[in-house]
Amino acid sequence: MAEYALAVDIGGSKFIAALAGKNGEILASEKRLWTPSGAENLVAEIQGAVRTLLETNSQKPEVMGATIPGLADPEKGLWVEASFSGIKNLPFAKIMEDEFGLPVRIDNDVRACALAETIWGCCAGVDDFLWITVSNGIGGCVFAGGKPYRGAGGNAGEIGHIIVEEGPAARPCGAGHFGCAEMHASGRALALNYLCLGGKTNGGAPTAKTVAALAREGDRAALAAYEMEGLYLGRALGAAVNLLCPARVVIGGGVSLDFDLFRPALEKSLKAHSYENANRGLVIEASPLGYNAALLGAAALAFRLN
Repeated sequence: MAEYALAVDIGGSKFIAALAGKNGEILASEKRLWTPSGAENLVAEIQGAVRTLLETNSQKPEVMGATIPGLADPEKGLWVEASFSGIKNLPFAKIMEDEFGLPVRIDNDVRACALAETIWGCCAGVDDFLWITVSNGIGGCVFAGGKPYRGAGGNAGEIGHIIVEEGPAARPCGAGHFGCAEMHASGRALALNYLCLGGKTNGGAPTAKTVAALAREGDRAALAAYEMEGLYLGRALGAAVNLLCPARVVIGGGVSLDFDLFRPALEKSLKAHSYENANRGLVIEASPLGYNAALLGAAALAFRLN
């Protein structure tokens, strides 16, 4: 196995490039914010961050991995689509290979997170589990029989597009539907729910992070927004659990850092929307990998190259 890897975690509003060791340690990192402004600009920013890492650190990476938000084709190294940014069919792996002369492996961010969870997290030795990222969007990975289940088209696990709301309250999704979990329970949706419940802007648009801080101060609209978070996630998870019967559900992404704020509502909603007797012993927890789950997922992809 390689000693060091380059890892790139691309999120909905930021990316992190890092040098990682084979035991899952993050040795150095560069975090930068980005807004959807085209693939060319994003690639240039990522390459700049990687160059900074290589120039300012002595470790020499032998492999590189990257996590992609949205649809990915790992075999072709292709970033297929991210509905929120408009990026489509970007040959990301080849671009990075040509630039840095390293073998590159990419995959959907959630599948990579699940892989990292089996190596450095709470799912070592767990063959059947569901990993969910709740961040700017919502994605999922089904681990079945000790490996990720990809489905016929390679895109299994899109729990964010399970319908959790119908009628006038259902919000439009970039994928062309209404009422998806992503539009009602992602970090962006949490902030919107807060405003819809009478929350105050205080001079700027709220984020999930600010809503969490307000909830911990006892703000009623913020606490109600987390009740809604649990309700909608429970609806989506109920459908997934009924179908898959996993041993464990692991929740990651930025919203998971405040799991305690919505866990009671989530467990109540899940109980109401799942066949409880068929899923005795189900464990639901926030990822112990925390904020670095996707970054470690990128590292896991890289180390699997050799």
